[in-house]
Amino acid sequence: MKLRWIMLCVLAIAIPSSFASAQTVSVKLIVPTQQLEVGEAVDVKFVCKNTGAPESPKGFVPEGLELKLLNSSPSTKKFTQIINGRRSVDTSYSFAMRLTAKKAGSYTLGPLSVDVNGRIHESNSVTITVRNVETDDRADGERYVFARIEVSKTSLYVTETLTATLTFGIREISIDGRRYDLNMLRDVLDLRSSQLSVFEGGQATRSSRSLPDRSGQRHRYEVFRVVKAIRTEQIGELSVGPVFLKANYPTALRRGWFGSPEISRSRRETARTNSIVVTVLAPPELNRPDSYTGAVGYYALSVSALPTEVSQGQPVTLTIAIAGNPVEGVAGPDLTRIPELVSRFEFSGEELVGDLEAGAKVFRRALFPKQAGDQPIPPVEWSYFDPGLERYVTLTSQPISLQVTQREAPTTAIVIPDSPNFDPNTTELRVLTGGISPNYADANAVLANQTFALTTPWLVSMIAAPLSWLVILGVTTRRRRLREDVSWARQRGARRRALAHIRKALPNSDAAQQQRELASAITGYLSDRFNLSSSTLTPIEVATLLESHGVEAGVCDQIVSFLESCDAAQYAPGTDGEWSGPEAAAELKNWVKHLESLEA
Repeated sequence: MKLRWIMLCVLAIAIPSSFASAQTVSVKLIVPTQQLEVGEAVDVKFVCKNTGAPESPKGFVPEGLELKLLNSSPSTKKFTQIINGRRSVDTSYSFAMRLTAKKAGSYTLGPLSVDVNGRIHESNSVTITVRNVETDDRADGERYVFARIEVSKTSLYVTETLTATLTFGIREISIDGRRYDLNMLRDVLDLRSSQLSVFEGGQATRSSRSLPDRSGQRHRYEVFRVVKAIRTEQIGELSVGPVFLKANYPTALRRGWFGSPEISRSRRETARTNSIVVTVLAPPELNRPDSYTGAVGYYALSVSALPTEVSQGQPVTLTIAIAGNPVEGVAGPDLTRIPELVSRFEFSGEELVGDLEAGAKVFRRALFPKQAGDQPIPPVEWSYFDPGLERYVTLTSQPISLQVTQREAPTTAIVIPDSPNFDPNTTELRVLTGGISPNYADANAVLANQTFALTTPWLVSMIAAPLSWLVILGVTTRRRRLREDVSWARQRGARRRALAHIRKALPNSDAAQQQRELASAITGYLSDRFNLSSSTLTPIEVATLLESHGVEAGVCDQIVSFLESCDAAQYAPGTDGEWSGPEAAAELKNWVKHLESLEA
């Protein structure tokens, strides 16, 4: 009897303890490396295990670091295991983040915390050391990876546009006397860990160039060039850069599954450029005319009015066209500042809203003449600042002749047919007594038949009415949900939009552009299908998203491989990708069909 009680007590203690161990709660901040260079970025994970669905993590981030949350809703993964006949399920919630080193120093990142149903969970802290590596001043031919920035202007006025150019190159890979084409090797340039500043997402052109080192030996480089037009929007200093590039430069290769070479060993190579500070100036206050509305550039003014002969009180359309560069954001003249125009015409004093037409900004305003006679539209003045001459220029239109005739007084009269002044061409209204039926030959035809008979159409209508109401109710409910539930509406339309995007991309003759459109189709579909805030998903984010929703590893690898191929083609638009347009489109349709069967 005592032995039985002892065994029951042991079981009572062992079972809860084993269950508790299987349901251990933990919150962890995972940083792949604790040594970074200024400008370098790494992907960070914040994993909550068995906490329940958490809110977005919060916490203090040191000034020298930048931590950006990539997904506002965590990806979820469940892991089931059976040990000694006992089944346990662990659920993890993962947030993807991007950590960027901004300034040299030693920093403590974390702890970060999450709120789960009012309960706060904290993560571990991580010490990050950021090194400031000086810009390499050696000649381009001395380095395995080089980069430089150029700008067309270092001082300009607000709203002007400057041209910034990023040029970077990677030395041709040569191992054991054999040269390898960069197209054959993926991930040589690590764009995930690089920072491209304003050049992020720009289109690159590619060329080959031979550059000498200090000994005079020439090396072949693949050189990429990204050109970006930047419109200055704010007065002050504008920084272009800095740019940080990281490359996994191969030192040993192996033969892959399909016979192509793969990187088996590599070394870290980086290139950086300092930022270029551009000064953005404001037009001077001195000698600024009253007709100046903020335009900076080079312009021409044209003013017209139609019609030029009107009756008093009828509108005249005044059209003001401003042509030049740039016309986006240009404001029209303030007509209320023209006293002669205000005294002769009535018009709205609201700010003119223009339209872009044939490269010009066109403004229209309705003018109502106050008096009859010769009422010319006075000259219209409009000023702009010429950055080349560094002075204000005032444009003045010619006066427009306008003839306004006296408005005729309206007349209202009742015409009596027997009157001697009766005009037979005048429309008259004759009042008849006795209603309508005395004036109609068949009075019974005027009255509606009020007799009710249960005919066959009535029977069909009565039977069909409940079914019709059910259909109407279903359609109405679905439409209401589409209006009110945005995420459900996105999910319902994800497949249709993706297939339309694929069909639109296929006729494109530019292979690189076609691949980018197809990649946009699948990332846009994933964003809609799983209700993400952005359609710009990186391959690693797509991999995390698909894994969290239980997508098979084979399908996940195929989609990620396709997106990586498209990313690589972005920096080599002249090369052929691994996926042809029709093949890629067919695969995308299969992936969409497969993903539609999953739970969102």
